Amino acid sequence: MTAMGLLLWTGVTPAGGAPSGGALPPSLPPAATSLPPAIASLPAPYRAPFLPAREDERLQEVPPAADPNVLEMRSLRAKLDTAPRDLDAAIRLANSYIDYSRQIGDAHYAGYAEAVIAPWTRLAAPPANALLTQATILQYRHQFDSARELLRTTLHLDPRNAQAWLTQATLDMVQGDYEAARKDCAQVMNTSGLELGSACLGNLLSYTGQARQSLALLRQSEVAGGRAPPAYQAWIEGLIAEAAERLGDWPLAETHYRSALQLLPHDNFLLVAYADFLLDRGRPGEVLPLLADHFQSDTAFLRLALAQAALHSPDASRYAWMMAARFEALKQRGSDFFGREEARFALQLQHDPETSLALARRNWQFQRAPWDARVLLEAALAAHQPRAAATVVTFVEETRLEDPAVQSLLRQVPMPSRNAIGEGR
Repeated sequence: MTAMGLLLWTGVTPAGGAPSGGALPPSLPPAATSLPPAIASLPAPYRAPFLPAREDERLQEVPPAADPNVLEMRSLRAKLDTAPRDLDAAIRLANSYIDYSRQIGDAHYAGYAEAVIAPWTRLAAPPANALLTQATILQYRHQFDSARELLRTTLHLDPRNAQAWLTQATLDMVQGDYEAARKDCAQVMNTSGLELGSACLGNLLSYTGQARQSLALLRQSEVAGGRAPPAYQAWIEGLIAEAAERLGDWPLAETHYRSALQLLPHDNFLLVAYADFLLDRGRPGEVLPLLADHFQSDTAFLRLALAQAALHSPDASRYAWMMAARFEALKQRGSDFFGREEARFALQLQHDPETSLALARRNWQFQRAPWDARVLLEAALAAHQPRAAATVVTFVEETRLEDPAVQSLLRQVPMPSRNAIGEGR
């Protein structure tokens, strides 16, 4: 079960990943190999900030100047500097920042994009493309209501903007409004043609009990998109992997995850989705080399911490400690939109089901993707409060969601409580 349904093609950032905070160096200094007693004795949830022990301790690595993405962003920046009133130049630079932010899981670049586009979004009558770019940034931050408002305005100004319809369809899928997403996908087809519209609909079907139909549509898109840019092909490959997971076809899912990563080997969201697949298959040892060069992404680092714990590694406690510090840093910056990730952390690494349940229930108010359903069910069962997942049970019944992990959890709900849940009592 993955978040690949959130991955869009042209400059749209998925809404399922937390931005990056502090980073763990590839090799921690010896002083950091064991937890300080004061930290080790803190009750969950962890609240203390991380302070470097030495002046030469690395906190984060920046991309090298020779990185092709960095070179592209610098080139686009130079073009905008020579023509600061050129909206097209600004949007190209902003989208380059957004794409890179998504690729490496670092929200700083989304902030750079927002600064680039700000002169146009502050106008009394902002242009549609500027509003769409800002909506993409807000979606990345999980500020869904504000993103929707900008998307509505964008589509009022430009009703044939296929990217806006596709972004709105994705947001509807994230929040579980599948009827609205179906209408959005129809508009994608009307404005951009059969290929992209079919991919949108194929994605949607995987959430509504029609995974086999989803797989058939997406495979058609795979063939039709054979000459498309690698980012588009990787998107389709990821969607096929997700549909295969819905059907429990693990070999097919893995084949397409690997195909997607051959096209975009450093894409954070693909890497995290495949890492979750490996963790679910009981293969945590493969997660460590997969994400070894991506520790600066918080979403990737959480999977590294989960893998270390699953392997009973002597490093597991410090990974959990660093992950806790990252979540605290996010809160200090006002970024508290990543309840799904924090709920998993609280349950699986802090062993605190009550906190996990509170986080998962709050997250469910904003996000209703399959992973959100799974996290809430896991927390409710661990906390011995199955009725706390009542809305998930109803949601799965109404949407006919096919998902082996979710269905397995539903079968663990005690029958009397499950009946009461189904009756809404």
